[in-house]
Amino acid sequence: MKPADRLTGYSLLLMVILALTASFGLTALAALAGCFAWLAATRLFWRLTRLQKIQVLVMLLIGLAGLLWGQWHATGVRWWWQALEANQGLLSMLVSVSFLRLVAVTDLAAKEALPVGRKALWKTLLGVHAFGAVINFSAMIIMADRLSARQQLTPLQALVISRGFTLAAHWSPFFAAMGVVLISAPGASLWTLMPVGLALAAVGLLLAGWWLLQQPEAAQTPAYPMHWKALLLPLLLAISVLTAHSLWEAVPVLTLVSLLSLVFTLVLLAWRYRRKGWLRLQQHIEHTLPTMSGETLLFLAAGVLAAGVGSALQAADFSLQLAHFGPWQAWLLLLVLVGVSGLGVHPVISIAIAGGLFAPWVSDPNLLALVFLMTWALGVTLSPLSGTHLAMQGRYGLPSYAFTRWNAGYVLLLLLVQFMALQLYGFFT
Repeated sequence: MKPADRLTGYSLLLMVILALTASFGLTALAALAGCFAWLAATRLFWRLTRLQKIQVLVMLLIGLAGLLWGQWHATGVRWWWQALEANQGLLSMLVSVSFLRLVAVTDLAAKEALPVGRKALWKTLLGVHAFGAVINFSAMIIMADRLSARQQLTPLQALVISRGFTLAAHWSPFFAAMGVVLISAPGASLWTLMPVGLALAAVGLLLAGWWLLQQPEAAQTPAYPMHWKALLLPLLLAISVLTAHSLWEAVPVLTLVSLLSLVFTLVLLAWRYRRKGWLRLQQHIEHTLPTMSGETLLFLAAGVLAAGVGSALQAADFSLQLAHFGPWQAWLLLLVLVGVSGLGVHPVISIAIAGGLFAPWVSDPNLLALVFLMTWALGVTLSPLSGTHLAMQGRYGLPSYAFTRWNAGYVLLLLLVQFMALQLYGFFT
């Protein structure tokens, strides 16, 4: 283990601790948390792929240009502070949730024979959705690694896992999507977003299952040996977050998710492994956290981009002057954002820009937030450059651009579902 990797891991851990402390009142520590985040980022940049480096540098350059333009027109230094502190709550959540894999994976079957058939694939689809809603990307990799241990992952298996996983972006408070949305659409309520998102995810799972499992090869395709007791931890965590949010509404949701993820991990590590739990924790900090290069740089750069756009818009005294933003306008915005994702632009970039443009002028932040959640769920499903599809290519040899072709019809169908959902939301509100 190189010292630089240890420094990176502990820098990210300090960022989490300082950001959590800042959320509970010591706001002066937010800037220090941002410093540790950027310290880690400078050491992680060289781990990025060439494409990731280009995306990050473009966002940073545009953001810095906007900040300098705003500074030239005397917009003040608040935008620079925002760039320093931007998305640290979101990044803290991602780092904290990553610790859950230390206590979650032990519940999963490791040596059991793989079940075969449509019923088993249905369980895999639902299982990766529920499990991935809490431990995120790790759940998808755990299941895909198990299925590809003795033979190459098939396109059908990959689509079952990836679609089940990405649909959780509609509602999960443990997903980066929810964190980005709550930041980009200030005033949106988790209590409104989660029920609507759960309903959308349920419809999406039914459509995904019907679409995929009617394929002839589904009857002979091995699935993941899913045990429903493995979903106990995700269920307890979700209930804990919602209960804590109802009791302490002033505390940001991202803070509650981060804190409870760490508490659950520490308690279960101590209970299951006693003294060996510390070694597993140290291993995660020094070995696993430094692998989070893509997430760290992408979200920090997106924060700089959002701050730069905000500074430039203030300097230009720009205003959309929206006369109305209802379900039709929301769906048209969704079409644009998903289309941009299909070209390879990560949803976090398009959402950051759209949030800066629309959030000040939209009367219902929940409607805008729903559009952003839909954008994330459909965008990463369609984009050939999403982390989900790039992992399928790099780890299992499935071409990432093929996923765009395989998912195009499915995404179009979901866009129609989203249209009806937005119309219903507008009718009832």
